[in-house]
Amino acid sequence: MVVHGIIFDMDGLMFDSEKLYNQANIEAAKEMKLPFPDDYYQRFIGASDDDMMAFFDEAFGGKEQTERFMELTYQRINELVRTGHLKKKPGLDDLIDYLDQQRIAKIIASSNFKSKITEFLVAGGISDRFSKIVSVDKVKAGKPAPDLFLRAQTELALPKEQVLILEDSPNGLLAAKAANIDCLIIPDLIQPTNEMRQQALAVLPSLGAVKDYLEKINH
Repeated sequence: MVVHGIIFDMDGLMFDSEKLYNQANIEAAKEMKLPFPDDYYQRFIGASDDDMMAFFDEAFGGKEQTERFMELTYQRINELVRTGHLKKKPGLDDLIDYLDQQRIAKIIASSNFKSKITEFLVAGGISDRFSKIVSVDKVKAGKPAPDLFLRAQTELALPKEQVLILEDSPNGLLAAKAANIDCLIIPDLIQPTNEMRQQALAVLPSLGAVKDYLEKINH
């Protein structure tokens, strides 16, 4: 396998944002006096907002409650990003530099909205490093459906066997598998199960390790 293109997930992979979303969800639920067990957030890591909101409509007793919950969540997220709490994952900048040096194409495929992806890239000082982005508002279905990754592969204009997906979540890995594109897992909040380890090309400890992995398989 020779890799000519990398598809990046964003939340939990490029940025330590899943913790911020979880914190914002907990604070919003507390303000509204809604139940929010630990497994509520974890089940939707990497998935689209549509799937999450359909679940919350039932859990919270209706769309009005869910809409208010999401409004409070995004208010808190915006505040956290504005005050510098959004951190890049270790090794991200070095990996981007390496890919550019090796002329390996790169694209972001995220279950987040384009506006939020752009906001995060600006906050991280890397908005000029990605010319290609596929957001959830560009496809019919978010992860675990394969749409985002298939669209990203098409935009890279590379065959699947020359493309590698970087993911952190079970939903992302399911989407990669459905797209029939090899996937590296760099865990974030959820540690990979034995099944995930079998389905992934490899499980690596950090984005820095991705650079080492690419050097091995591309040379």
